[in-house]
This record gives sequence, C-alpha cells and structure tokens, in this order.
Amino acid sequence: MRKIPFKAILLVGLIVLGIALKRLGIFDWYPYLHLAESYAHHWWFPLAIVLAKTILYTFALPGSIFYWVAGLVYPPLKATLIITLGGVTGAIAAFAFSQRMASGSMNKIGTSRFFRFIQGHSDFITLCAIRTLPTFPHSVINYGSGILHVPWRRFIFSTTIGFGVKGYLYASTIRHAALADEMSDCVSMETMLPFMILVLLFIAAKIFQRKYLQ
Repeated sequence: MRKIPFKAILLVGLIVLGIALKRLGIFDWYPYLHLAESYAHHWWFPLAIVLAKTILYTFALPGSIFYWVAGLVYPPLKATLIITLGGVTGAIAAFAFSQRMASGSMNKIGTSRFFRFIQGHSDFITLCAIRTLPTFPHSVINYGSGILHVPWRRFIFSTTIGFGVKGYLYASTIRHAALADEMSDCVSMETMLPFMILVLLFIAAKIFQRKYLQ
C-alpha cells in the first residue's frame, strides 16, 4: 500500500487556505508583504538572507524559511539567485566544516539512511537529483559529501543546479500565490506550471524514499 504524499497535500492546502482567507477578508497578507518589501530595496537585505542561510546550513540547521522570505519580496529570478547563492555558500561551508570535524559530523549523520545512500550514490547526476528533491535533507548531503570526500567541482556544480531548480520552483509558486487577487490568477499556466512541477517532485521524493531508502 502506497503512502499518501502528505507534504505535497500540505503545500497545496496552505496555498489554497491563504487565498481563501484573503478572499473572505479574514486575513490579508499584503501589509506584511509590503513591510518586507520596504526592506528589500536595501543593498544589505539580500546579503543578510544569504548570510543567514550560510550560517544555518553550516551547522546543519534548517533554512527553508528563507525560500519564503526571498520568494515573497523579490521576483522569481532574483529570489532564485538569492536562494541559490545562500544555499551554495552554506553547502560549501558545511562541506569544509564536516571535513575538519569529521568525527563529530559522523556522529550526527552516520546512522542516517540518507547518508548510507550517499555512500553508494555520489555521482554528479544523483547528487543533482537528490538536491532537487524537497524532502531530502541538505545537511546530510553537505556533511556526507564532505566526510566522503566527494570532489569539490562535482559537489559545487550539483549543488548549484539543485538549489537553482528548487529555488525557482519555490520562489515562483510563492510569489504568484502571494500576489493573486482572484482564484483565476492562481490557475493560470504561468502560476500552475512551477506549482505542478513542485508537487511532482514531492511525489517523486516519496517514491524515491520507498524504493531506495527502506
């Protein structure tokens, strides 16, 4: 019996709920969006996002909140650049940190089934694929690649591609949903295409976990 992709359903539900609450006049997120945008024009704000992501990823902490921050206040392409730059610099820092602190890093992730998968699948294509999957933990990829001495060039290029693809999909979905005034705006092809691809990635991640990690 296949498990239901709850994270994909949750993503759909959150977006639909947000639009419904706005249309009913219960919650209007535009004031909060405008507040965030009031800081977005400062030269230091994108750098602050990149720095925060770098610090969090270095110490194996989640930085997914910055997908939302960048996606809400910047157009998709600029948000993707910020997300990718923060993700790559954080991944490189975590890679180097894990090599320096190999024993502590191994204690942190060595028992993870994701780490065991990376031990046998650290080629360029696989690293790109698992970096793109929404449910695969970045900390395990970063630390695992450092501990296993994955070549720098392979690690950096696969990380850039993975964060670029995932960052654009998240940023596009979040931005279009946040700016939608009518439900018809949400079902346009421009809005729905990255959203549908993102949902398919969630489903692919669930299938991947069932096939390779159990």
